[in-house]
Amino acid sequence: MRINAHSHVFNFKTFLTAEAKKILAARFNRGGLSRPFAERVVRFLEKYMDKATDNRDARRELDDLLKSPLPGSDNLLKFLKIGCRPDIASVTEVLMAETRKLKEDPDEDYISVALMVDVIGPTPSDDDALFHDQYRQTVEQAVRYPGLILPFVAFNPDRVNRPKGENGLEIARAALESGACVGVKLYPSLAEHSPKYPGMKELFELCNELHAPIVMHASDGGFAASKATALRGYPGDWKGLISDNPNVRIDFAHFADEDIFTDPKSAPYRWRNMLLDMIKDPAFGGRVYGDVSYMDEPLGSVPNRRAYFKQLKDDLNNKSLSQNILWGTDYYMIYLDTTHDKYWEIFRYELEGMFKIIAEHNPKRFLGLPAKTGGAMSPNIERHVDFLKSKKGSSKWAEGSNNIPAKWLGGLLQPPAASQPQPPATGN
Repeated sequence: MRINAHSHVFNFKTFLTAEAKKILAARFNRGGLSRPFAERVVRFLEKYMDKATDNRDARRELDDLLKSPLPGSDNLLKFLKIGCRPDIASVTEVLMAETRKLKEDPDEDYISVALMVDVIGPTPSDDDALFHDQYRQTVEQAVRYPGLILPFVAFNPDRVNRPKGENGLEIARAALESGACVGVKLYPSLAEHSPKYPGMKELFELCNELHAPIVMHASDGGFAASKATALRGYPGDWKGLISDNPNVRIDFAHFADEDIFTDPKSAPYRWRNMLLDMIKDPAFGGRVYGDVSYMDEPLGSVPNRRAYFKQLKDDLNNKSLSQNILWGTDYYMIYLDTTHDKYWEIFRYELEGMFKIIAEHNPKRFLGLPAKTGGAMSPNIERHVDFLKSKKGSSKWAEGSNNIPAKWLGGLLQPPAASQPQPPATGN
């Protein structure tokens, strides 16, 4: 079993709100595109979203747009083409096809955690409804790939004070209680979403009640509304909510990737140090994790890459850290810098036998999956198994996985055996 604990399958049609377009343009700009060119790409996407999904002229326009000799333009083209796919099912198909090529064992399960993203502003807008379509289609992938796609519902606290059907806490509770989703994705850098922001306390209490894990964006990159909001991912700020909710397991994504961590003299180094201290702190009971998805150092210069993997191996040899480091690629965001398979191969090559620690043993524990087929599960996974049972036999059931559920499910999808009638007791 291999588990990608950090990936995305939303397409632009279910993601690009007005707020998301601004943040995406800023992300392109930080990635090396000039602001005018970044804005031109976003204008193309706006235009493309209004066209028929098979419009060949729009595809040619995208190709022409990126013909200029830009650094990384090939990968950017792939990123845009994936995002422009007509629905989430087709994005998931690409992810699963790419992942199958990486299999070491053709019979092995390769599982992907599908993290939703909800980019809205504090003022309600018509395009805020895009998230409902993203949610519906993402959950559908869990039915199409039973046990292989594990959805995490996005929580945006700007939805908290909205009416029934639009309320963020209500959406999260329904997603977790129904078993449709196994955890929650937080992206605090989208706005000033600090731990004290309205709704955050209640969200952690909900996850505590339902034993649901949280994946939180924790780097100064990615989608950030501003330099100030990028600081919301600092792990140390979230200590109080983690301490107050002893059933919450939390993954600080990108391993608090704020700067080159091999330079301890740099001020941002405190992010990585703080995360490592929290992982080791017995007060948190082993509930704090970090994932290595889409990080700068493995993609940097040869010296930085060597130093990164030396440090990572040291961490995996440290008993106080080794069980809390997770594998992830940040598919398909990773295409903004490299390819999904290249990122995967870098880690598999460099870590060799240690790769199984971060890609199987640790994510099993974080997600609450059974350690062995038929073994004990966390309540969040038990609910998801019940959800899958309720969908078995539906029109979408396992259509993406050739009617074969994940092996870890074993006989869990079978109804309980009917009890046999017992003969009446006889007296002496």
